[in-house]
Amino acid sequence: MIGTKVRNHLIGAVGLVMAAFTVSPASAGMEPFGLEAVSSKSSSLIMIWRELQLKLAKDEAEVSRCRTEQACNSPAARRLIAIVDEARRLGGRQLFGHLNRSINAAIPATRAYVPWLSPLAALGRSGDCKSYAIAKYLALGEAGVAAGDRRLVMLRVAALPAELHLAVLVRDGESWLILDNRTLTIVDSTAARQYVPLHEFDENGVRDFRWRPEPTARLGA
Repeated sequence: MIGTKVRNHLIGAVGLVMAAFTVSPASAGMEPFGLEAVSSKSSSLIMIWRELQLKLAKDEAEVSRCRTEQACNSPAARRLIAIVDEARRLGGRQLFGHLNRSINAAIPATRAYVPWLSPLAALGRSGDCKSYAIAKYLALGEAGVAAGDRRLVMLRVAALPAELHLAVLVRDGESWLILDNRTLTIVDSTAARQYVPLHEFDENGVRDFRWRPEPTARLGA
């Protein structure tokens, strides 16, 4: 679950107009959800992501030290390394599936408030969607997925308009697959009808998905 302040800001901006929009077929398969994205104007999300990027860099350095030094004082880093090394024996979607299942199982779910944590901090306590997503984002990088091929994505749950959700996207050829703590099934983002994508986060910053209005049919046409 996303924090109340951010959630209320986004819901107010998005409202219920999303129901009147549709995906652009021309861009499907090239970008997540088949949608264009533009630089975000949300100062709160930009600040959150900048802070998370600093935490990610520290955790990447910690994992690197644990791989090269015998004395590793981070149980979370050792746990992440074990998950990643086992996944790397596989390939393609099997690797993604293993990371998704393993991290879903590694973090106990809670309905209590959880702040935006670093990946290693997330692996050391109970968490919510943010915890799973940020841990998977780092794990994909440790498994060899390039920064440009993985993104965090903020979504609105279609059936529950007031609920926001965070998941991870990973590129597989021309498809973007969703790694989600709500399911072990990995699906292409363009087939994920249960969510309305709002924002994505990656090495280049924060972007808002651009929705195009569905053409309105004329009476008598």
